[in-house]
Amino acid sequence: MKNKISAAILITAAAVLVAALLPLLAVLYFDVSGTMKGLLLALAVALPCLAACIMAGVYSEKIVKPIREIDPESLDPKSCYEEISSIVHRLRRQNSLIDRQMADLRRRQEEFNAIVSNMAEGLVLLDNKLEILSFNPAAARMLGAEKVREGEHFISLNRSRIFVSTVNEATEGRHGEGHITLGSRVYQILANPVSVEGGINGVIVFIIDVTEKQKREEMRKEFTSNVSHELKTPLTSISGISEMLQSGMISEEDIPRFAGTIHDEAGRLLTLINDIIKLSKLDEAAITPERKRVELADLAVSVTRRLAIVAEERSVNLKVVGGPAFVSGNPSVIEEMIYNLADNAIKYNKEGGSVTITVTPLPHGVQLTVADTGIGIAAEHLDRIFERFYRVDKSHSREIGGTGLGLSIVKHSAEYLGATLSVESRVDSGTAITVVFPPADI
Repeated sequence: MKNKISAAILITAAAVLVAALLPLLAVLYFDVSGTMKGLLLALAVALPCLAACIMAGVYSEKIVKPIREIDPESLDPKSCYEEISSIVHRLRRQNSLIDRQMADLRRRQEEFNAIVSNMAEGLVLLDNKLEILSFNPAAARMLGAEKVREGEHFISLNRSRIFVSTVNEATEGRHGEGHITLGSRVYQILANPVSVEGGINGVIVFIIDVTEKQKREEMRKEFTSNVSHELKTPLTSISGISEMLQSGMISEEDIPRFAGTIHDEAGRLLTLINDIIKLSKLDEAAITPERKRVELADLAVSVTRRLAIVAEERSVNLKVVGGPAFVSGNPSVIEEMIYNLADNAIKYNKEGGSVTITVTPLPHGVQLTVADTGIGIAAEHLDRIFERFYRVDKSHSREIGGTGLGLSIVKHSAEYLGATLSVESRVDSGTAITVVFPPADI
């Protein structure tokens, strides 16, 4: 570059000198008038300036052009002057640093998008004008706002009073919380302000599906109420009879009958308490996680022996059909489940009816079906028979001593063992409850 500049200076100087000498030589060697002489002297001054300007423009363009043509995206020190190669090297280092930083930002953005997109909870980001900056697919699905776009006002997501008031509470610097019901689902809305330097610059809204949680709360309340009622009935009977015995209101010959009633009610209480304890253990997974290889047909035969007297009293034929089939799990839990199914099938059967326990090996596990020829269950009750204390015929259930927890224990036992339940029933034609166990893994 130094050589180019030096050459440009020499050439420019030469051009200026020539431009200045030509008019002077014309004045010296030619006989010109005074006017012409003044004009030539003026040219002797003007021409060098003009020549200098032209030459400066031409050579400055030649010198600057390579610098102007440097590509910031692909800097090559060899394509520029030696004097600015250090600047090019520095620019290349800065470009490399910027590229790494941008790649890191893109990676973090992709990670954030992946996390937010796969969140089960809904997430909505609002700016200080309460316009939507971003929201994840879960929020759109929960609020039914798939057609809403970023940049719209948050009210386009949901116009319910609770949703709007919860978000507005956050704009005032407070934590907002509320519940909205959309269809069959219940959602908890949590809104928090985003504060920057003491000012509210936006709002973050979380949407959580609390449907199952609320159902569990309702079931817990209903369970507490039902337990209280179920315990109160036999205790009232026992208390009443005891009071009558204490006051001498019962004659000698009636004492055995009333004592029998106390015994029956006490037995009912013990059965109820035992069932509640079993359910509690299954709920809390407090049962020892014992896993053994269990032959299902043998276990079913063992259950039929235990229930033989009950079946005989009700004139019900009880049998097991099927060959050897192995499952893995806690033997006592499996036996309790079969016992409850068979016991229910006997209790709700018709006199002279039958109960058949069928064990069938499957490619993907083992199927156990308990089918009876009993009173059956109406279609509207089928979805609820596994609920705690749910009775299709309450008066009949109490007559036969049912606690209303047998099928609930079956359901929780199946969940504990990783089995699936299904039921088929028709009124006056009987009921068949099927359990499909996973294959034995030990």
